[in-house]
Amino acid sequence: MIFTDDKILGYGSSHQFYSAGDELVLDKNYRRAHLPLVNSSHPDVITSDEDYCMGTYNTHRHSIVLPVSDERLRQTTTFIEIENALRNASFNNKIAWDLLEKRKKLLHATISSGLNDNYIEFAIESLQTFMDAQPVKKYRLGGIFMGPVNTGRLYIKVYPEATGSGHIFGEIQSLLGLKQTEFFLVGYFNLTDHLNQPETIELSEILNRFCNETLWEDELRELWLISTQDDLVLSGKISKKIIRST
Repeated sequence: MIFTDDKILGYGSSHQFYSAGDELVLDKNYRRAHLPLVNSSHPDVITSDEDYCMGTYNTHRHSIVLPVSDERLRQTTTFIEIENALRNASFNNKIAWDLLEKRKKLLHATISSGLNDNYIEFAIESLQTFMDAQPVKKYRLGGIFMGPVNTGRLYIKVYPEATGSGHIFGEIQSLLGLKQTEFFLVGYFNLTDHLNQPETIELSEILNRFCNETLWEDELRELWLISTQDDLVLSGKISKKIIRST
């Protein structure tokens, strides 16, 4: 089985490296969409920008996502090591630990976002056909990642199975007439504040230590259509589960 890698996707060129003297500063995207939801009183919160108001938007957004089991993650040795490293870090009080419980039932990696309301029925039918077609598709759940966009959120990388012309998630995006992307990430840990120099280097060491891990390889058994009014999916609901029937 051949999976995509950091060169095929955008992870390799976007991995955040920090040097002595650097400080992690939460970027604009994060301060607009995430920080209001994890630390609303922070002085650098962007309260209103574009269609966001305190981290939420007026209309629901629909996405096709790969569900990821939080329970299974917490039984995985490498993930336990990652979380322990963060809990034992000097900046552990700057992680929104309470968020983990709130999000665990809707944990996922986004494959395609911005699905039009009028397109949902067609998307569900097309995805069911895709899921049922042989051969069975697979993916790999990889290591931890933080990039230059939404700096302050720690993700787990997902590597879709490679195909002759790309990969299976790209096939899904093309099937739905949506733009192909290079990132398929499970958002997990969120910072509540900027990090100082020692904290930044400590986080960088954790990211570098666990960036190339494999948590598991598995078949693509299920996709979800979810609807939400915030990027952390705290308001999210599962509109449809698309489950492989063969």
